[in-house]
Amino acid sequence: MIVPSPSSKRSIAMASKRSVAIVGAGFTGSVLAAHLLRNAEGPTTIHLIERADTLGTGLAYSTANAAHLLNVRAYNMSAFPDDPRHFLRWLWSKDDGEAVPPSGHAFVSRARYGAYIQDVLREARAEAPAHVALNTVQGEAVDLAVDDGSAPGGRKGVRLRLGTGAKLDVDAVALCVGHFPPSPPPVPAPEVFASDRFIGDPWNAAAVSAIDPDAPVLILGTGLTMVDVVLSLDNQGHRGPIVALSRRGLLPTTHVETRPFKSFVHPQVMPRTVLDVLIALKADVRRAREEGYDWRAAFDALRPYHPLIWKHLPLDERERFLRHARPYWEVHRHRMAPEVAARIDALRANGRLAVRAGRLTDLALTPDGVEATVRARGGEDGTWTRTVGVIINATGTECDYGRIRHPLMQALLRRGLARPDPLRLGLDVTEEGALIGEDGAASDRLFALGPVSRAPFWEMTAVPELRSQCANAARTLAHARPEGIASTTNVLARPRVSR
Repeated sequence: MIVPSPSSKRSIAMASKRSVAIVGAGFTGSVLAAHLLRNAEGPTTIHLIERADTLGTGLAYSTANAAHLLNVRAYNMSAFPDDPRHFLRWLWSKDDGEAVPPSGHAFVSRARYGAYIQDVLREARAEAPAHVALNTVQGEAVDLAVDDGSAPGGRKGVRLRLGTGAKLDVDAVALCVGHFPPSPPPVPAPEVFASDRFIGDPWNAAAVSAIDPDAPVLILGTGLTMVDVVLSLDNQGHRGPIVALSRRGLLPTTHVETRPFKSFVHPQVMPRTVLDVLIALKADVRRAREEGYDWRAAFDALRPYHPLIWKHLPLDERERFLRHARPYWEVHRHRMAPEVAARIDALRANGRLAVRAGRLTDLALTPDGVEATVRARGGEDGTWTRTVGVIINATGTECDYGRIRHPLMQALLRRGLARPDPLRLGLDVTEEGALIGEDGAASDRLFALGPVSRAPFWEMTAVPELRSQCANAARTLAHARPEGIASTTNVLARPRVSR
């Protein structure tokens, strides 16, 4: 439970010479707060704002379903980049830790990992020096404005407004807002989307648990979110047929234990096209197999270089990757735990789960549910229709912030304090996470971390990348003076991309 610090309805006064607000207390916000508690040099108050009643779990690790496992091995899940075995030691200290081998090649439940992040934050708070304070605030940030200090008696800073009406004045804000649910599919069916036959948020556990056990279910998407939904349905005794649909019908591949492998990448000679990257990666996979390695070893060896490769690709090549190569990349890069893959294989083998490739073209309400029309892909036969009891949208998180209706995101865009990045991967930010406004200037007070900041890096959703970003951001925020968190720079006008 969050225990809010005392505050009035109208304002929450700053308690020190420097204050930082962190909006969102999932993995990113909680780990950032832990690093700030460790590193703040001067008197600092950290306001950690979370709309849910728990800290540390966020969307990813709040599931109580023991079948929802991490899709990264335990060895890579430490919250601290300078202490890679921290999570392993935490696991080994628990009663069930003996099941985790010294190699760390184990996939524990996401709920277990959420408990770990809560302990990380709790320990950082307990061990923080006397000049650093953590103020937890349960509420939802709905508006934000920057004061440049030009008004008489004004001061430079940021004012946040919460849904309760409370206002919070701080020197800097870090947006760690995590993921937003997917937008509805692009078919004209508002009556379907407004009905209880359509579950637009695949992480709405109450809605999924209320599905009739015998109802046929159509899941839009065949990635890891679909996998979670199928496991939830199976665990609750669902008996009806399940069809998972995506444009290409690709399923995530399966993790196996791998050995270290040397990547083809040389930091001074970077590929400049997507084709160059794929050719070199395929050559590495062939070389790995010839030397007795699994193909995954070549993929894993490339991981530290993802941001560097992305940085050196021209914008049109990035667009080409997203348009053509992304689905194939993701099913090889983001894999299922072996235990999870075995359950999915079994469900497909006994006919309870079918994975189809095609494009949804129409939805219509019927007395029995929803009739879905799909144009099949490739060699499959033409068009097919199916009436299902429920449709679940598991197509992935919404990354186009121009389409997100959250009031805080809308306020940022409306006030010109932020803009979507050209490829609609998130908000436009610098590599340090500073928000880039409508005028092209990088803010010295507003930062975005986590999935919202993936534009400069391509991948910013998994723990190994997020923990390093949090550590770097904490150093910036911890060492800065209140009157200037970072130097403001102007970003060149971005080229237009047609999508």
